[in-house]
Amino acid sequence: SRLSGPAERALDRVAFFGDPRLGRGAVLLGAMLVILGFVAPFVSARAVSASALEVAIDGAGNLWLIPGAALALLWILWRRRSRDTMRTARFAVLGLALGGALPLIYTTRRIGLVADAYTADVEWLWGLWLMMAGLLVTAVASRWMGASPPD
Repeated sequence: SRLSGPAERALDRVAFFGDPRLGRGAVLLGAMLVILGFVAPFVSARAVSASALEVAIDGAGNLWLIPGAALALLWILWRRRSRDTMRTARFAVLGLALGGALPLIYTTRRIGLVADAYTADVEWLWGLWLMMAGLLVTAVASRWMGASPPD
């Protein structure tokens, strides 16, 4: 038989920002992957490579929405620490993950079209794949925000 003392009660609130319990760990991981991917090598063409940060500074302003979404995810994790408040943030987390993916898809498509027009070969580097993985992990993990692992 199980004792139902204070240690055995279900966790209803996390105490610190980086606590991965209650479905927070994967969202935190996804947001950090997105931020890392944004500053990592993103694209290479004609022996020139650039991070998404450099591409955003050079004119693809919609790319700023990607780290903006990641920062908003971190803000949600900072502010929402109870089980109930995290559950209410599930759709916001999913929306931010999908909203972060849209400018990434749009910009990679535009870069590909411009490269084709100039007959240049484009190589997508690991920064792109980190951002895509982070957004995908976050979108999938949004389902378990505020949940505890099964017994």
